[in-house]
Parts: sequence; structure tokens; C-alpha cells
Amino acid sequence: GKQTLLFRLLQSLRVSLSLTGIDFKIRTIELDGKKIKLQIWDTAGQERFRTITTAYYRGAMGIMLVYDITNEKSFDNIKNWIRNIEEHASSDVERMILGNKCDMNEKRQVSKEKGEKLAIDYGIKFLETSAKSSINVEEAFFTLARDIMTKLNRKMNDNSSSGAGGPVKITENRSKKSSFFRCTLL
Repeated sequence: GKQTLLFRLLQSLRVSLSLTGIDFKIRTIELDGKKIKLQIWDTAGQERFRTITTAYYRGAMGIMLVYDITNEKSFDNIKNWIRNIEEHASSDVERMILGNKCDMNEKRQVSKEKGEKLAIDYGIKFLETSAKSSINVEEAFFTLARDIMTKLNRKMNDNSSSGAGGPVKITENRSKKSSFFRCTLL
């Protein structure tokens, strides 16, 4: 599911690196007139990789939690991943829950309402996607990127208006109108 979701988004792939439990991809998108470079780390969802994957939370600006709507157990694991994020990621990391395989309604084990309720309970955005049928794939990544960009712009404005504090770490080249975001997929 997650691999196909990534493949769908990254058909215009530039860089790819695969390690045990981790897959790394880069895609540049245009968002609100700016070029945004997404660094996407697809971390394995299995328990045996959990200690490896938590290391990737620290630098992430956005995290997508992906479950399979045809597999109740994958949905139940989302709460564990959220706890992991709360323990290991930055407190202001943008998060989104994706219920993947929404094209397989006849095999559905997790209702859309159940996914939406979980997202509301944790204050996280929610979308159902289908990598196979290209439903909401681009929208999911663009929504997360836009939320990250909005948060970064707010931080920049807060810092410049207060005139205090250290620099905000944003990799942005204004002359090329490009930014870089690091996103982790769980």
C-alpha cells in the first residue's frame, strides 16, 4: 500500500535510495508559486523496525500515518504510531492520517467514519486514498506540504516581528523560490 502510494506520487522521481526498513525518495513540486523539494522517508511499519524508524522522526516536518482500510489491525496500530511520534518527534510536526486502498470498498474493514473520528480525536488531518486508482494521492502530499509551509511562514513572521530569538532553520532559496521539506511516511 505505502510503496504504491509513494510510487504514484513520485512518478517524476529524481533520487531513490533503499535501506532495510527505510526507503528514501525526493520529489520537487510547485506550491503557491514556490518550488518545494520533498524529502520522503518511507519507514517500515513492522514492530521489528520501530527502533530504526524513530530516529527519522526528529528531523521530520511532516509525518503521514498510513493504514490499509481492508486491514483492521493496520488501523489499530495507528494509535501506537501516534504515541511514538509524540515521544520522538518535534512537538510541532505536521501529521496526517491516510486510509489507503479506498478503491477496495467491498473488502473494507475500517469505515471512513472510524478513520475520521480517530483523526479528530488526535487533532490530525485525514484523507482516504487509493494508490492503485490515484485517488487523493497528490492531494495528500500537497496538503501536508502546504500545512508545513504555512507553519514555517508563521514562524518566520513571529520571529521577525518579535525581533528576538535565534534563527529559524528553514532551507529556502528565495531567488529560486524553492523550499525543502522533510516528510516521514509510517
